[in-house]
Amino acid sequence: MTELDRFIWEHRNDDPSQMALSAKKYPDVPVAFVARQIDAYSRLKKKIPSWYQQGLSFPVPVSLEQCSSEATARFKASLFSGENFLDLTGGMGVDSYFFKSRFDRITLVEADANVLSGTRHNFQTLGIDNVVFVESSAEQYLQKTEQHFDLIYLDPSRRASQNQRVFMLDDCQPNVLVIKDLLFNHADKTLIKTAPLLDISLAIKQLEHVSQVWIVAYEHDCREILYLLEKNAPTLEQVPIHAVSIDHNGIAISHYTHTQEEEQCASIEYGGAKSYLYEPNAALMKAGAFKSLGSKFQLGKFHVNSHLYTSDELIQDFPGRRFNIIATCKYHKKELIEVIPSQKANFSSRNFPDRPEQVRKRMGFADGGDHYVFATTDHLENKVLLVCLKV
Repeated sequence: MTELDRFIWEHRNDDPSQMALSAKKYPDVPVAFVARQIDAYSRLKKKIPSWYQQGLSFPVPVSLEQCSSEATARFKASLFSGENFLDLTGGMGVDSYFFKSRFDRITLVEADANVLSGTRHNFQTLGIDNVVFVESSAEQYLQKTEQHFDLIYLDPSRRASQNQRVFMLDDCQPNVLVIKDLLFNHADKTLIKTAPLLDISLAIKQLEHVSQVWIVAYEHDCREILYLLEKNAPTLEQVPIHAVSIDHNGIAISHYTHTQEEEQCASIEYGGAKSYLYEPNAALMKAGAFKSLGSKFQLGKFHVNSHLYTSDELIQDFPGRRFNIIATCKYHKKELIEVIPSQKANFSSRNFPDRPEQVRKRMGFADGGDHYVFATTDHLENKVLLVCLKV
């Protein structure tokens, strides 16, 4: 451990911007570098807590920004096991780190020499020894290697040449649409991680060999979408799409699976409020399983575009939030105040012309409290406020 490593660790809780301005205070310390490391440690503590220890190195800040979180990496690793694993877009190696316990041998490929050097150093510091590091682009490695792998993993870079964010498959690097055949030459299975913004149906069509899709939500946000490629894949309409919410250990706390064929064939009843309201979680919202979800749990729906559900009997295992409906109001301030005299509530809007903060302001309410108000459009095209309490 170097003196600089010790200095960084001792100051890990300092303000990075203040450290960057402290050249006079620490004349023998590269304060700009230290400030970047301190900032990285603050991100690491939340994103990859099991790595939070002295002596790590973060040469390229964007690597920490794009890398998987510990929770999502643990979830991915839980899906597969085998002998040989290839990470074609190694980066900081977060995914490889958690796949290491599921595979005998890990090969980590990274084109950026600085990133690879930092990753090799960090793995040595973390005590990982079953990883082979290769400096190469994904394309060049696939063209040169003769190895066969049980699973290939790619997390294509979503940064364009001018550091712009992109999400379409053919804008990312490597372009998986170009190297698909090479992937199948070296593995029967390939797992691809994409940004949540990418349209799932479009991705399945472009990739052509998708056998399963996982939509992964963590801490109420959709974090990533995973596509498993296999030669003998079903048709687009029959690809299983898994909407999964996970906890901080990467364990699924809710899991709903559907196909586009099931969604197309499902029917659902549209109507007014009953006793309970249900709001799907972030993974389900991205999955688009709006009819099949209601059909499976025998729920009514307020409107084809509202994506809020209702029932007379409480559904305990619904994958999302559950509420008691205590009143349905028109979009009028006076009527809402009669139901909530405290004028304090948590507002949401679905299929509604105004955003939640606009609704709250128009009603003259403060934010917070025990009441939840859903501004939505009902089956008769009326703008209504559904006043609820959490179950």
